Amino acid sequence: MADLYLPGAERRQLDDAPMAGDGGSRTIWHITWDRNATADAPADLVPFDTLAGYFAGSGSGAAPHLLWDPFTGRCAQFFAATSRSKSVVNAAGGVETNRKGDVCVQIESLFFPYCRVGGKVYPTLADAPCTGLDRIVPWLRSWGVPDVWPMGPPTWSANRSATVWDTRSGHYGHSQVPENDHTDPGPMPDLFGRVPNTTPADRRRLDEEVR
Repeated sequence: MADLYLPGAERRQLDDAPMAGDGGSRTIWHITWDRNATADAPADLVPFDTLAGYFAGSGSGAAPHLLWDPFTGRCAQFFAATSRSKSVVNAAGGVETNRKGDVCVQIESLFFPYCRVGGKVYPTLADAPCTGLDRIVPWLRSWGVPDVWPMGPPTWSANRSATVWDTRSGHYGHSQVPENDHTDPGPMPDLFGRVPNTTPADRRRLDEEVR
């Protein structure tokens, strides 16, 4: 059996609740987007412990499975892989979101557009060093999450299909989950050893959205 907890992650267990158990393995990628910065006014990244404490405390109602710092590789885990987490909206009478499938691992990347770390500014998560992906992605594969974006790699535009979500395993952005209205995570790094997903058009959309 695959590990219930990402090896090396700090365990900050909240509770445990079953998945729908209707087949398939998914991952939902988020960014914390806890500050609104711009190219002209970047802001320092929020400390990891601040966000970890939030999800373990007053923000537990929106907690993911993992909080991941793409600059250090540090991770905190709040739920076992086989439990639902709570980071997306689930409307009554609609499709399952947090509980969809056999596993649906949700990852909050500690990031907001134009965050500043070590004096350098990062417009998108794809620009960050993404330290630790080399252990996160194999762990997701061990739970059956295939190397595919069923809705295509995320951009800053929402792109949602309840049918695709309901029937396809793989990686999704928050911007691609039915019943939700967020547009994160924006352009993602190359998870699977292919071409990076960031384009000039993505950056223009980001500039328009954060102004």
